[in-house]
Amino acid sequence: MVNTNKAKPVDLRKVYQQIYYLKEGPSVIEQLPERKYVSQRMITSFHMNWDGHPEPKDEKWIAFKVVNQIKQITKLEMNYRFKRMPPEMIWYQQKADNKWIVERMILVPDFISEEIYIRALEKVQKSLRVDTLPSISFKHEQETLTAMKLHVGHYKDTSSSLALLEKELQLQGYQMVLPHREIYLTPAMECYPAHKTKTVLSVSIQPIS
Repeated sequence: MVNTNKAKPVDLRKVYQQIYYLKEGPSVIEQLPERKYVSQRMITSFHMNWDGHPEPKDEKWIAFKVVNQIKQITKLEMNYRFKRMPPEMIWYQQKADNKWIVERMILVPDFISEEIYIRALEKVQKSLRVDTLPSISFKHEQETLTAMKLHVGHYKDTSSSLALLEKELQLQGYQMVLPHREIYLTPAMECYPAHKTKTVLSVSIQPIS
């Protein structure tokens, strides 16, 4: 007999509340568990007035399509539904032409395997009818001592909150291990004005030697 009961979508924000339900105020230090992401490495400049999160100018954001295919596989084959998570960005380096080397990624459930990822990747490649895809990878992040701070306001102004995070860490005897990550909690919709935009700043840390 076919199971026709629809599973309630799992919200991974509730699984990782220490990240996605961070409150405004002083920085928080957490030992974050292992996590899995679908990640796309990009070299691009950004539209910084886009509501909710920076929008790449020079490369197409494809990795979310892979996540959508993973969602389809888990729904149809496992009766497991999950909500797509907010986009995250690791800011590696700014180049001389003002383009940035970044990794833009989306968290996926920890049971997702390499085999499921590859199947999803192949489905996207087939649907787009291309010989090659951008630099997309299945990323495993290890357990890490991490400092986080919630920035409320436009994401283009996160540098001020990052500087404050660094000062707070120094007072506690820690230093940042760059690059830092930004998690864009607010959807890219005009109904969320800039002053209400929420971004989690996240960075690995270590004791000051």
